[in-house]
Amino acid sequence: MITKVSYNTMPKVALINPGKDQRYAIQEPLSLGFIASFLEKHNIEVKIIDELAGQNVENELNKFCPNIVGVTATTPLFPDACRIADMCRKQRILTVIGGVHVSVMPEEALQHADIVVKGEGELAMLDIARDNNINSRIISRPYITNIDQVPPPARHLMNMNFYLKTKDRTSQSYLYFVPPHTPTAAILTSRGCPYDCIFCHNTWKNLPYRFHNVERVITEIDNLKEKYGIGAFFFIEDNLFVNKKRVRAICEIMKEKKIDIPWGANSRVDHVDLEILKVAKESGCKQITFGFESGSQRILDILNKKTTVEQNRRAIELCNIVGIIPQGTLMIGNPTETLKDLRETQQFVADNEIESVGICITTPFPGTELWKWCEDRGHIPKTLKWSDFNYQNAPITVCDSVTTDELRKIQLEMQLILLSRRKTPLRFFELLKIGLRNPSKAINSILGILKNPSRIPAVIKRVTL
Repeated sequence: MITKVSYNTMPKVALINPGKDQRYAIQEPLSLGFIASFLEKHNIEVKIIDELAGQNVENELNKFCPNIVGVTATTPLFPDACRIADMCRKQRILTVIGGVHVSVMPEEALQHADIVVKGEGELAMLDIARDNNINSRIISRPYITNIDQVPPPARHLMNMNFYLKTKDRTSQSYLYFVPPHTPTAAILTSRGCPYDCIFCHNTWKNLPYRFHNVERVITEIDNLKEKYGIGAFFFIEDNLFVNKKRVRAICEIMKEKKIDIPWGANSRVDHVDLEILKVAKESGCKQITFGFESGSQRILDILNKKTTVEQNRRAIELCNIVGIIPQGTLMIGNPTETLKDLRETQQFVADNEIESVGICITTPFPGTELWKWCEDRGHIPKTLKWSDFNYQNAPITVCDSVTTDELRKIQLEMQLILLSRRKTPLRFFELLKIGLRNPSKAINSILGILKNPSRIPAVIKRVTL
């Protein structure tokens, strides 16, 4: 049964970003920001309550007194979303849970919420706020074809002072190009992805690639500079370079308007060439993050990545030629992966001029083709701890031929290769903070260094106060 909202005036909606783990507090909650701005566009009062940014949710709810609460839920933060949803229902507030995780597994979320939203949230939350045709506890609405109909994210409702300091707040971010003490913002200018890698949520979303027009992107950058004094920004969409014509136009206008702000972006390796990288560099691009995933062509094919190891190498080479930092991610422990495949990935790290790579243990997320692959083979445990879905804890065994302990050993070896040749300094107090947060990982790192004494001088050279 759906709890009906009763109010004499327009409803008040609180949108909540749950969680206390600072690993997930790198960038502003832009998805909630878009929903908030869309509701404001339709004259609905909204507040964003951000637990990840340190706000006390219960106190903020008591001050705002909303009729409706919307809680977002990614997989690792789903337990936090449920905790907050339970609290809201006890206060007899109409409680909605949305986000990637519950779009795939709505039934579990229904134990904690009145309504579950599958898919994009703007139209659904507007209908819930207006009480339009809400006849089911699980609802979805068509995707928005023209996403320019959604105003820029409501950053005025966010704790921007907190997020602008991400570079200084955490040493585990992807912002390698950002100097210390530089106010930094995240920008999301597109939705969807035209590719279908088996480990990605895009395989089940079935949404077309859509993007904001160039003028809107430039206006948003201008506003961030004027209102928040940003000194850097990062395009957080999966692949900024899908549409090179659009990227070129953005870069050319930035140059014309003398928007002298360093920036970074994500890209596939097969979407960059020397020409577009030169254009990006001239407009301020300092870093591009690529999903390399593996140094084994066999594994890339299994992941349906539709790229080659040679394209991985070439993307790194081209970035180094023009002076852009090539950064990226690798996955280890993939379906059917062998020690030979892993050594090929390790050799890829050793052979290529790349300073930093995030080395993730392959994790099947609900709804992906990889999840189905594991399900078909009986790899999904009967009970799961969703907070373990963080690319490090290996909650589901994907690889049969290599143990988790062996994976962690190879992961450490690759990290040591990167650490020993890192160009930017390793700050001692940052390393100390990481060690205090992850003592077991710190001990393993020290043991790994001791087992590879030839790398000790190179590591020591990198460390500064």
